[in-house]
Amino acid sequence: MTMKSLKSSIFFLSTLTLLFVTSCELLEGTDTDSGPNIAEGLKEALRVGTDSATARLASVDGYLKDQAVKILLPDELSAQIAAFKAIEVNIAGLSYTGEDIYSTGIPLFNINSLQAVEDDLIMGINRAAESAANEAGPIFFGAITSITISDANNILFGADDAATIFLKDNTFDALFTTYEPKINIAISNVKVGNNSVEDVYSNFINSYNDILNKEINIPFLLNTSILQLTDLSTIQEADLSSFATTKGLDGLFLKIEKEEANIRENPFNRVTEILKDVFGLLD
Repeated sequence: MTMKSLKSSIFFLSTLTLLFVTSCELLEGTDTDSGPNIAEGLKEALRVGTDSATARLASVDGYLKDQAVKILLPDELSAQIAAFKAIEVNIAGLSYTGEDIYSTGIPLFNINSLQAVEDDLIMGINRAAESAANEAGPIFFGAITSITISDANNILFGADDAATIFLKDNTFDALFTTYEPKINIAISNVKVGNNSVEDVYSNFINSYNDILNKEINIPFLLNTSILQLTDLSTIQEADLSSFATTKGLDGLFLKIEKEEANIRENPFNRVTEILKDVFGLLD
């Protein structure tokens, strides 16, 4: 476990400890004057914890190099590419698979590979998500300040992802509304090489369609194209910012959910005596 992950675990552990103490004090009839102070401590701990999670994703490669949250191509586009890779065509007596065409192209017919363009597009989408991740902090803070004693009790004694569900239920719509414009700006401004993510996306779609439509000149035969030789179809550009926003937020909540479950279930993350004592009761 890295130092950053350890700090994140401590923040979440502290949060759940405060939740437990709050609940116990109420059940035992402890002076309710102490409740608001504990609640404020809980809110601060949870704020720091979510800030830590968003900071990790906002760093360079926070999305791109984390396979659990890495954003790939939109499902429809991925399905089209999978169908393309599965084809096999015969051109002038030579057999080509879609996998080969996609990966290496057909230099003989001036058809270029698409793999490098796809790699650039995926990098760009993830860079856009990383650039917007810090926008989650203030929205999480707003939800955290609304936590009640009842919320705290339900979170502590709820499912392993109770805190994550609470945050998602209370922040997803606001996060999407805030994230998407930032993602949209990033798609226009973040560069992959000399091109914006938006340009890389357009180039990818156009290159794919060009491969399908490219006329292949075969001596003594009618000109043909991969589109004519298969049942594939060209594709249109989709709303990339909406897709990247949804996937970016899914990744953010996945990180929070896994952290929460690990803290609840893994005694090795209980790094102080009080944490061992309190969370030992939940084992």
